[in-house]
Amino acid sequence: MKKISLLLIFTAFLSCSEKKEVVTDTGPNTSSLIFIDKSVSVNVNKSFVNQKYTKVINDLIEQNINKKGDKVVVYFIHENTAQAKVCELVSRSEKESEESANATDSEAIKTSFDLSLQRERNIFKKQVMNQLESQNTSASKNSTDILGSLPVINKEVAKGYVTKAYFLSDMVESMKGKNKRDFHTNPPEDDASAVGWAREDAVFLKPKLRSISSAEIFIVKPFEPTASSRLNNPAVSTYWERLFRELGISEEPQEL
Repeated sequence: MKKISLLLIFTAFLSCSEKKEVVTDTGPNTSSLIFIDKSVSVNVNKSFVNQKYTKVINDLIEQNINKKGDKVVVYFIHENTAQAKVCELVSRSEKESEESANATDSEAIKTSFDLSLQRERNIFKKQVMNQLESQNTSASKNSTDILGSLPVINKEVAKGYVTKAYFLSDMVESMKGKNKRDFHTNPPEDDASAVGWAREDAVFLKPKLRSISSAEIFIVKPFEPTASSRLNNPAVSTYWERLFRELGISEEPQEL
């Protein structure tokens, strides 16, 4: 019995000693929230739109997926955006410890990690592109609840993620009912009205969004550079810029 016990202990020791040590990055992970407009006003099948959105998706995944725990989460913008999560992709790639490794082994460890990470990035790109190209055939496409994305962003920041929100949208809020905005039927006429509406809405929203201030906002509109102001209303951009500022987000939204 003693011989068997000693053998088991020795085997267990060998098993533990052969496990690969991994490097744990203690810094916060990045959560990339992609809000894809699936309302009737955005057609991602147009060549210009599809190419523009594809480039942004590829770039953000390359830039933001860098270690285990970094993730990409896709939501559809329509009548109930907050409940429209369609996929969540989390990186599992781990880098082995380079402690005590010689130069050759260190380079092999780095190469192995980079290859694993790139495989994941490529998988993520395909998954997100599948969501971009999917069609919304339900009645939900007749509304655009962009404001519904704000609690989603706030929640990710509160979890401790470096949170980056990407809106692939014309940013035309279109919801019916009391205390709602419908920029299709009643758009802001100028910057003054846009700023006034943003201030009004921020008073209502801010108490519910106490963590959102550190989020980074990126807006990718489906308009060509020659689009008219009737199609790409500058006052709508002013509304969102002012609203995010009123909510405490220090950096202005970046248009990509």
